[in-house]
Amino acid sequence: MSHRDQTITRIIDSFPEGEKSFVEIPFDVGPEIERIEVSYHYPFGGGGSVIDLGVARNGRMRGWTGSERGHITLEADRATPGYDLGPIPGQWHVVLGIVKIGPDCKIEVQIRLITRRRQWLAGELHSHSEHSDGGVTVLDAIHRARASGLDFMAITDHNTVSQNIIRPDDPGIHVIPAMELTSFYGHTNFLGLERPVDDWRCRSPQDVAEKMEEARAKGATIVINHPFQNSAGGRWQAGFDGAFDAYEIWNGNWSVMNEQGLAFWQELLAAGRRIPATGGSDFHLKNRRRHGRPCNRICAEGSAIADVLAAVRAGANVITFAPDETMARPSAEDLPLFGAQVAAGKPIGVTFNGLADGDEVRIITEFGLIETRAASGDIMVVEQAFAGRFLRFEVWHGKDPKLFTNPFYAE
Repeated sequence: MSHRDQTITRIIDSFPEGEKSFVEIPFDVGPEIERIEVSYHYPFGGGGSVIDLGVARNGRMRGWTGSERGHITLEADRATPGYDLGPIPGQWHVVLGIVKIGPDCKIEVQIRLITRRRQWLAGELHSHSEHSDGGVTVLDAIHRARASGLDFMAITDHNTVSQNIIRPDDPGIHVIPAMELTSFYGHTNFLGLERPVDDWRCRSPQDVAEKMEEARAKGATIVINHPFQNSAGGRWQAGFDGAFDAYEIWNGNWSVMNEQGLAFWQELLAAGRRIPATGGSDFHLKNRRRHGRPCNRICAEGSAIADVLAAVRAGANVITFAPDETMARPSAEDLPLFGAQVAAGKPIGVTFNGLADGDEVRIITEFGLIETRAASGDIMVVEQAFAGRFLRFEVWHGKDPKLFTNPFYAE
């Protein structure tokens, strides 16, 4: 636990207004806090006390659970049922409803303030539900993602946002509001907003670019999807000079369109573009894919949806075959993270784990593949001084990819 976490304990044993009153316990929450936990207990049963619990932020109630729960949690994007989502920093009060005061009633309240911290999260950025052509309910999609071991998911239904209104109660997984703009000229995901555009209809590639500008202006994170998909409207035809934040290099099962997408991403990087890469299962029930295959393994500065999307935009992402298999991380906390700018000559250290016999780690720069190292165990450490325009890594098993990192870039 970080030493910056805070615990506040208060004992309430005086009730000057008696029964049918409220007692408020103030506490301040700074911008570094991502989760509030409140616990309380008091004599009950034979004691006969009945004390209700709720919280308020900046003078407005944010939730109430009566005497039903002894422990509640609140985050920006998820909270105990009965409590509203929303901003965390502010002036807060624990609000106790004094229903009945038994003999020797004493209430112990504990408030824990949990600090944002860097963490690796696994998630899905491209999937569908019955709100377009996904074939499963929103809750079924969420259950499938949780069963795959994911920390976050986006349900990116085609040209619709009705899926974003259905929010599960405290599910243990972040569900990112999203929409896949599906046009005659290609597909692109808008992540982070319930309603990213007012009207999705596009009659030209220029319309697509304008919708992307509209969504970005509202705060969406934008990912160009499967740019080489061989289907009517699936191939990207709206150019790469518009408003987008990342590029999907791995869509579902590895295929020719992914090979072409990877090759073109390399061309863009070699030309000096700094474009973060993502992956997505593009789950539809009919295509028999599984959430998190491939998986985005991101290093976020906190656990909120905003932190997840900031990491996507920064390229702090490793695209892996599955959420619990081969992985790559910086070898130490003080070494650069994927997506970072690095000075020439500075050390780069990456530790690969979950390797198997027959795997090979490929080192790639603007000159293409410069070195291949065969796995000789389940762990490999690659250390070298940074040089050139960019440096990134891939792991392959024969013709099958297992992992792609985002690049380190020259300062």
